[in-house]
Parts: sequence; C-alpha cells; structure tokens
Amino acid sequence: MTHPFSDLLERSAKPSRTVVGLMSGTSADSIDVAVCRMKGNLPEVELLHYSEHAHDPDVKRRVYAAADLDVRGIAELNVRIGEAFATACLAALEEASIAPAEVDVIGSHGQTVYHHSGVAGAIRATLQVGDGDIIAVRTGRYVISDFRARDIAAGGEGAPLSPMADAILFASREPGKGRRRAVLNLGGIANLTVLDQNSARVFGFDTGPANAPLDRLARILSGGEFACDQDGRYARAGRVNEALLADLFKNDAFLARRPPKSTGFEVYGDAFVAHAAALHGGHDADLLATLTEFVARTIALGLLHCAGIDPPVQEVVVAGGGVKNPALMQRIAAALAPIPIRRSDELGVPSDAREAMAFAVLADMTLRGIAACLPPVTGATAPKLLGKLSFP
Repeated sequence: MTHPFSDLLERSAKPSRTVVGLMSGTSADSIDVAVCRMKGNLPEVELLHYSEHAHDPDVKRRVYAAADLDVRGIAELNVRIGEAFATACLAALEEASIAPAEVDVIGSHGQTVYHHSGVAGAIRATLQVGDGDIIAVRTGRYVISDFRARDIAAGGEGAPLSPMADAILFASREPGKGRRRAVLNLGGIANLTVLDQNSARVFGFDTGPANAPLDRLARILSGGEFACDQDGRYARAGRVNEALLADLFKNDAFLARRPPKSTGFEVYGDAFVAHAAALHGGHDADLLATLTEFVARTIALGLLHCAGIDPPVQEVVVAGGGVKNPALMQRIAAALAPIPIRRSDELGVPSDAREAMAFAVLADMTLRGIAACLPPVTGATAPKLLGKLSFP
C-alpha cells in the first residue's frame, strides 16, 4: 500500500493535475463546481467543466438562519453541507465524464456561517461548514478545506483569499504592458483584486456589500418567489432615496476602514436591510434601487483606496453572480466611469465559475507546497500554506 504522503508528493510533481474547486458563497444560491486542469508551475488553468447544484431548500434555510442555530444545529449543518458538496462534486465529475480516480485533489471553500467582519470587540474568527473529511470519504479523493482559518492563525483577516488565484487565472489572458487591471467579484460581498505583472504588487480587499442585501430584499418584495432581483426589475422600477443613501454612508464603520479588511453578511445581511428599511419607512422598490446604488458607490469608494498606485487601474473585470443584474452593472459602470468595465467571460474565465476556479487554484498551490495567502491583502504576518488536508 502506498503511503498517502508519498502519493501526495507524486501528485504534486505531476506536470498536469486535475483539481476540483467547490464553492458556496454568502448568498448560498448554489454549490459551484469547477473541474480544472492545471499545467505547469504558474500554472496554466484550463476549465474542463463547470456546473451549479442547488442547495436543498431546508439546508438553505438553515444557512440563512445560522445565527439562530444551537451547537447541535451547527454540527448537523456541517455534516449536511459536507454531504451536499460531495454529491455535487460527484455529479459534476459524472457530467464531465471524468472518473473520481483521475482527480488529484479537491479544494473546498465550504459555506460561511460566520466571519468576524472587523466588528468592534469581536476577535478574529471565521467558520465555514462542510466537513472536508466527509467530502474526502464520499469522493475517495484528497480534500483541502478550511482555507480562511489558516490565514487568521497567521494574523490575517481570513479574507479575501482570491487575489492570489486571480493573479494566476488572469496572468496570461491579454496581458498589457504597464497596465493595471482590477478584478471585481460580485458575490454576496464585493471584493476587489488589483493585478500587477509584479506579484509583490498584487493586493485586494472586500469593498462592502454586493448581492447579500439585494437578494434578501428581493425575497421580501416578492414574498419569497424570487431569490434575487431578477434582471434588476425592482431596482429599475424604483428611485434612489438620496437622503437614505447619505445616512447609510455616514454611519458605516466598515467603509471608513482602510485595507486590509473583510466583511460578511453579519454586517450586510438581514440586520442591514432591516435598518435601511426602518430609515426608509418600509420595504419597496425605492429601497432596492437605493441599496443597489449603495453597492455601486461603495465599490467606487473601494477603488479610490487604490488611487495612489502607479500605474493606475485602467480596466475593471467583473465576475460573480452580480453580473446577471443589469441594474447593478449599469450603476457600477456609472460609478466607476471613465474606467471601463468588462465581464471576465471575455478573458476566458466564466463569471459564474471564477470563485470555484479560484479554490481549485488555491488547492493546487497547497498540494505543491506553495504559500497562497498574500500579507498585503489580508494582513497576515507572513505567506502561509492554506487549508487543512483530509484523507480519502
């Protein structure tokens, strides 16, 4: 019988590796699975297959209500999410006609149920459920999970972790001499990566909310019929409440912080929507239009934190679920003008797949013994290997 450590070393030295990335964001809209081929040391990343798998409605409700769960509820959710991730992974491999035995490693971000978000008085802590051991045993493959915890142990924020992956994913895609490109991810939370040909100058941070408050308000306005503001219909039907917008900016402690910084639905989830609705006087399309504008302007404010870099950001590449919301995209374009924006799909990275691909990249780096956290991004004291290893 081959010793697992010897097996891992052999896999790490392969010139081409098959890696699966698993991701479920703060919006918990689906389990995203990206089956990738990694070639070489940079590496060159080829997306072999991508699919999305819906959460069980009961599991999704428990994720949204995680703050109200007791210890048993969190423990059981950890198991149920792990089972769901394993099922989604195996289904995606079957769709791709790839046998599990061909997979060298799986990288699983898990489902975030708590992140410290820099809240005053809170210690740096983060919790992503979806037991990596369950995924490993069900799939029969090595699994690397719990990426954020290692960064926090090293003194970092624990997020965002995607900038290092972005530097690899977009490194060889239309490189421009002396040109700075930023990658904007619109998940539940918006995060920004500023790329550079010199990896030491790559940095990023969470800019604030993206889909998290918009999705929650859309569910309220539709009576639970819609999980998001489909086609931006509510935002387009409403008018921005400028007085409310000013209040939201005035009282937002996260926006006043300088990077490194990270946040989550603890700051921009249900409580945020309830507070905005109370100031506004109810839940309506005007409120959704206002929150959509708030998201766009917080992203523009985040980009201002990059104003001192040289050369300046000359292009913003947008990925994540928020690209499907034309109202949000229009407001972001207006807020960032004259800097042009384009979808990551145009550069060969499907906007829906970008985060799952990122965790495939991070898992591949850990497999090969390469530190993946960037101290300028998270504030970690030194670069560290990320994640915990689960054996099949």
